[in-house]
Amino acid sequence: MARCPECNSKLVIPPDIARWDRIFCEACGTELEVVDVNPLELEAVYDFEDDDNALDELEEDEDDLEWEEEDDDDDEDEEDEW
Repeated sequence: MARCPECNSKLVIPPDIARWDRIFCEACGTELEVVDVNPLELEAVYDFEDDDNALDELEEDEDDLEWEEEDDDDDEDEEDEW
């Protein structure tokens, strides 16, 4: 017996299921992909193609990140002390 990783409902698994096959959870409508067969491991499939703004939002978030640069001079001082 397998359960949906999203809603925990019982799933009917075909006996000839193979890795990378996709099934649907009847309870929540989530598309699931078979990641491994033994033991059975299912993962929800998210379709980002429907959201045209998803890539734009990711790029905007990336621009907001500030990276701290490490000072290499401190590392040299520590090596001299040893």
